[in-house]
Amino acid sequence: MPQRLVVQPQYCIGCRACEMACAFTHGQQGQPGKSRCMTLTMAVKDEYVPMLCLQCDNAACVQVCPVFAISRNEQTGVVHVDMDKCMLCMACTVACPFGNMHFDAPNRAVVKCDLCAGYGDNPRCAMFCPTKCLSVEQL
Repeated sequence: MPQRLVVQPQYCIGCRACEMACAFTHGQQGQPGKSRCMTLTMAVKDEYVPMLCLQCDNAACVQVCPVFAISRNEQTGVVHVDMDKCMLCMACTVACPFGNMHFDAPNRAVVKCDLCAGYGDNPRCAMFCPTKCLSVEQL
């Protein structure tokens, strides 16, 4: 069943547990800088905003990919990058209006939130968020 993450920034405490859970899940040995989500610290004291792929209905990254390497899985709703097709032109990283597509240079891959596809039913960032700032919504 298609799902997406819902972000309620007013509950974010900036602990970055979401980043750690994501990095561990995707094999980056707990390096928050390698996470597919990030927590932005706003200029106002103690205000944080988790940033991650919103799995947009009309995703700009899908539209700009010249080799059709980005597509939506209709069963899960996840926008997926097929690295076998991707030519690393980075058009998707520029097109994402939220800045949620990233180039992982050591692995030569474009990465984004995949809702932890292949790791069970629930994205790890939501599972480990202590305030439930991140939650899963079934579509």
